Amino acid sequence: MRQIFSIRFFMAVGAVVGLFFLLTTIFAAREVIEGGDDAGSGASEPHRIDFVDRVFSSRNAEFRFDDDGLAASDTELIIDGSRSLRVVTGTPGENLCPEFGELGVCAVVADLLGEAVVWFALVPMGAGDTVEFPAIDVLDDGRARLVNGWELPYAPVLDRRCRDADGDEVEFDSYREFREVLGDDFTSIYSITSRRLEAVVCGERVPYAPVVSTTVPSSTSTPAAPTTNSGS
Repeated sequence: MRQIFSIRFFMAVGAVVGLFFLLTTIFAAREVIEGGDDAGSGASEPHRIDFVDRVFSSRNAEFRFDDDGLAASDTELIIDGSRSLRVVTGTPGENLCPEFGELGVCAVVADLLGEAVVWFALVPMGAGDTVEFPAIDVLDDGRARLVNGWELPYAPVLDRRCRDADGDEVEFDSYREFREVLGDDFTSIYSITSRRLEAVVCGERVPYAPVVSTTVPSSTSTPAAPTTNSGS
């Protein structure tokens, strides 16, 4: 019987099928990397914050970020008379302090690799030596993850500053109840002196806090939460 399909024919078909699967794999991988149809868009990028301090000035008075959120030039952020933080062109970050350039009104928060800045943000200073951050989302292993993804150390006892419309202190039986009632409607106070979050202020938000649905810790994780003391 005459052979209808030769070995060369089957090799050609196999090559076409192999090319099809290769292209399918490439496009599937690209969709995962790029997020597909905006899947997960709006999620806050996590950053482990290693450094927080007041910025008194910048050696480069014209320092700014470009449209891609990268440092457009080199600079040194002056912390005090003996310390500065070097930022090189192309370092990712964001300026959340509209008054950057004014003496001592902004703070820098930075994710470091050794002494190198891999990401940083400029935020407004709070009262005294404090910096106000968005609400705490999750407490885990000595660090608090804020609702914008930043991770900072926190004190074993957080001073809770909560009052109702009449000015009376509001009491909560547990951290879980605190989160269920307030959600992310509070501000986290960081002390530059102690290098950790020390307090929460109910009913206030920093201007750059994202509007998100927060994660309320389950009852099994409640013991890991810090004690919250009422304060003035």
